[in-house]
Amino acid sequence: MNPRVVLAFAHDIVAAGVAWCAAFWFRFNLEVPPAYVGTMLESLLFAVPLQAAVFWTFGLYRGIWRYASIPDLKRILLAVGIAALAVPAGVLMLHLPVPRSVFLLAPILLALAMSGSRITYRMWKERNLHSITDGEREPVVVIGAEEAAVNLLKELARSAQWR
Repeated sequence: MNPRVVLAFAHDIVAAGVAWCAAFWFRFNLEVPPAYVGTMLESLLFAVPLQAAVFWTFGLYRGIWRYASIPDLKRILLAVGIAALAVPAGVLMLHLPVPRSVFLLAPILLALAMSGSRITYRMWKERNLHSITDGEREPVVVIGAEEAAVNLLKELARSAQWR
C-alpha cells in the first residue's frame, strides 16, 4: 500500500477523533464534566472506527492530495454526512448518554478538518511548485473555451517552463 494513502488515512482517523472530542469540549463550554469524560472516550472507540470504514468505502484515498478538487470535497462531505447518520444510530444502540449537540458538532468539525487540510496541502504544494521556477518561466496566452483548452491550462500550470 502506498505510504501516502496510509498517511492520509491516519490523518483522517486522527481528525475524526479530535473532532469528536472537540465536539464534547464545545458542547460543555470548553470544560467537559468528569461524568461525561468516560462517555466521550467510550463513544470515541465506536465512532472513529465506524467513520474510518465509511471514509474507506467512499474511496477518499484514491487520489493524491496535490490534485484535491471540488469532486473530492463533495466525496468528503458525502462520506462525513453518511457517517454522521451512522454514528448516532450506533451510539444510541449502545445506550451511551451522548449529548445530541455532539452529533451535530462533530461532523461539522470533521468536514472542516478533512477538507481544510486537503485544500491547505494543495495550496502549499502549488505555491512551492511555482515559487521555485517563477523567475525562469515565460508567460503564455491560451485562447479557447473547450475541454482541450481547460486541460491545456491545467498542464501548463504544472509546467516548469510556462506561467
